[in-house]
Amino acid sequence: MAVSKGDNTMGMRFEIDAALMAHSAWKKHFRDYLNGKAAFDVTTVGDAHQCQFGKWLDDEGYRLMPERRREQICIAHDEFHHVAAEILQKIKNKRFAEARADIGADGVLSHTSIRLSELLLKARLHEPGTRDAPEPDKSVGPGDEAP
Repeated sequence: MAVSKGDNTMGMRFEIDAALMAHSAWKKHFRDYLNGKAAFDVTTVGDAHQCQFGKWLDDEGYRLMPERRREQICIAHDEFHHVAAEILQKIKNKRFAEARADIGADGVLSHTSIRLSELLLKARLHEPGTRDAPEPDKSVGPGDEAP
């Protein structure tokens, strides 16, 4: 049975919704760990390919998204895990005030998470089979010719 373009779009939206939920669940579990409410494998915190979302991104995300968008999401996801690992290092070094600021509502963890979520939402609206518009060349001003 052939899958129509509409079915591909619905499948992609479902996949990205599931990815967003996986990211939210990981973030909640990490916060629960930081608050002493849950166990957590701290050895994998900095590895963006070990969480459920990272595994999805390496497999299904690779298939579903155009390369440029996937690269943006991978960079944001890597950054999120890097920040989480830094927070754990701050706690280990007893720099609690810094760690607390990083996990606060206006902290770096929230900012990187929001950036990742925004990119995923953009990807969710992207239909398979269409190309992303190329980024404008910002080095060329109005009336200038591109080299």
